Amino acid sequence: MFEDFAPKYKLGCLVPGQVVDNHAYEFYRLAPKGVMEVMVGVGLKEFSKSDVERVFSPVDKYVQMLLDRDVDMIIQNGVPLPILIGVDAHDRLLDHIHGLSGLPVTSTVLSVVKSAKDLGAKKIAVANKWTDEMNDCLDQFFARGGARIIGKAVNELAPVDFHKIKSSDHMRLAYELGKKAFQENPDCDAVYIGGGSWIAEPVAVQLESEFGKPVICNQAAVIRTALQMLDAWTPQNGHSRLLALA
Repeated sequence: MFEDFAPKYKLGCLVPGQVVDNHAYEFYRLAPKGVMEVMVGVGLKEFSKSDVERVFSPVDKYVQMLLDRDVDMIIQNGVPLPILIGVDAHDRLLDHIHGLSGLPVTSTVLSVVKSAKDLGAKKIAVANKWTDEMNDCLDQFFARGGARIIGKAVNELAPVDFHKIKSSDHMRLAYELGKKAFQENPDCDAVYIGGGSWIAEPVAVQLESEFGKPVICNQAAVIRTALQMLDAWTPQNGHSRLLALA
């Protein structure tokens, strides 16, 4: 009787923060009907390798919590975490989660790299709130997918400071950084707006209309990649170019 109202796919998500607001708001604005996020907040407090290692020390417990909710796959959400611990540690973490769960596993950073490849983008300009060292590691992830970062527009912010900014203000910040990334890197194939805690998809749509090139943001990348892995993806019109891809 109520089958149409039950979720068809449950995406288990290890999200960086303990408090989730913009992430959930944007996900349900973009995701197709019938897709649910099951979120466990790991409680990242600062952009440091030691804090990432701290929040993932109980990863076995997190995985079991998601399995108890009968999720269909597990996603390590948030790009800062893997680019703080490095490519090899990220790969080991995902392998460990897959071994524990037996489920399909991916991460935000892998979804972003895959999205760039699917868009045919090899020269990436980035707009984010991260340090030079973090962006250097991000470039290593892109390199594995056949792309490279050719320029960046950055406003470094710690998580505690960024979360104090109003949603409308951080959308304006994302827009200004994305615009700067395009203007200072006119030969880029795409801009990646890094960060899942701001509402970036409307910014992506606006920038695409102004510059005529793709803009990748976390939510669109993760939604498309996850549903492709579950053989459940259909293009979503009315949003960014990425979500319109088959």
